Amino acid sequence: MVELSPPALARPRVPERNAGRFALLDGLRFAAALTVVAFHFTARKTDAWATPVSEQSPAVFDLTKYGVFGVDLFFVISGFVILMTAWGRPLHQFVSSRVSRLYPAYWVCVLLTAGVLVFNGAHWFTTSDVLINLTMAQEAFNVPHIDGVYWTLWVEMRFYALMAVFVIVGISERRLIAFSVLWPVAAAIAEKTQLDFVAYVLVWQHAALFAGGMMLFVIVRNGHSFVRWLAVGTDLLLALATSAPEAAQRILGTTGSGVPSLAAIGCVLLCFVAVALVTMTRLRRVNWKWLSVLGALTYPLYLLHEQIGWAVIEHTQQLGWFPAALLAAAIALGLAAAVHFLVERPGGPVLRRRLTAGLAPAMSGSTRPTGTTTAENLKVSQS
Repeated sequence: MVELSPPALARPRVPERNAGRFALLDGLRFAAALTVVAFHFTARKTDAWATPVSEQSPAVFDLTKYGVFGVDLFFVISGFVILMTAWGRPLHQFVSSRVSRLYPAYWVCVLLTAGVLVFNGAHWFTTSDVLINLTMAQEAFNVPHIDGVYWTLWVEMRFYALMAVFVIVGISERRLIAFSVLWPVAAAIAEKTQLDFVAYVLVWQHAALFAGGMMLFVIVRNGHSFVRWLAVGTDLLLALATSAPEAAQRILGTTGSGVPSLAAIGCVLLCFVAVALVTMTRLRRVNWKWLSVLGALTYPLYLLHEQIGWAVIEHTQQLGWFPAALLAAAIALGLAAAVHFLVERPGGPVLRRRLTAGLAPAMSGSTRPTGTTTAENLKVSQS
C-alpha cells in the first residue's frame, strides 16, 4: 500500500491514559440519544399531549425537531465502532459480540414497554407481535414495532450483515476504501433503477453515513492520507445527497413542519465533524469516566424512552409541558440504568462467552481475519 501522506500527517497517537478510550465518543452517543428523546417528547406528533408543545412553546419545537439527526449521528458512530469491533476478528467473535451487546437489553425493553402499554390501555398489538418483536426482525415480517425507535435497529442489523460478509471475505484497507465509496453509490443506483430489494438490503438512505464512519476509523487506525480523506469526503457528499433529504422528509412526516435543505445538509456535516473531532484531535485524550457510564446507558435509554415517556407525559402534562417532559426523561433514564446494571452487565458477558464457544466450531473455518486491530487500545462503549 502506497502511503500518500507527508511526514506531518503521521498516524494519530493513541493516548496512553486509560488505554486510549474514546470517552467523548461515548458522550457523543449519549448526546445523540438526548436529541432523539427531546424530539419524541416535544416535536413528534403524538396523542400523549392534549396540546402539542409546538403550540405551547414554538421556539422549543423549532429546535428539537432537529433531534431526528441524532439518528444520523448514531449511524456515523456505528460505522466507526462496528469496524473497530470487526477488524481482525473471526466471524464467530463478531457475531457473538453483536448478539450479546444488542439482545439482552432489547428483550427486557420490549417486554417492559409492552407491559407499560398494556397497563396504559393500548390494544394495537397482539401477543404474537410482541414475540416477533423479540427477534428484532419484525419489519421483515411486516409486524408493527412495539416502540417506534426499533426501526433503526433493523437498519443496523442490515449493516451488520454486510460487515459479516466483509469479515468472511477478509478486511483490508484497500477493500475498505473501495467498499466505502462503491457501497453508497451502488445502493443509490439500485434505488433509482427500482431494484427495491437490492436498495433495501444495501440500506441506501443511510449507507454513506455508515461508510463515512468506517473510513474515519481507518484514518484513526492507520493515519492520515489523501486517499483516505478523499473517501471520507466522497461519503460525506453522498450522505448530503441521500441521508440529509431523507431526514428532512422524516421531520416533515412526523412533525408536520419542514426544515430548510441547507439546515439538513449542515446537520449531516456536523455528524461527520463531531466524530472526527472527538477521535482525531486532542479531545480524544479526555478521560472522564462518567462519560463512559453515559455511553453505556445510551442503548437502553434509546430503547425505552418513546412509548414509556409518552405514557408518563399523558398522565403528568397538567404540571406543564417542561416538567412533564423532564419527568418522562428522568424515568426513562432511571429504567435505562436499571436495565444496564441488572441485565446488560451480568447477562451480556455470559451470553457472549457461550455464543463464542458455540459458534466457533461452525464458523471458525469460514473466516479469514486479516491484519490486527487496535480495538483493545481504542475503546468505546459499543453501540
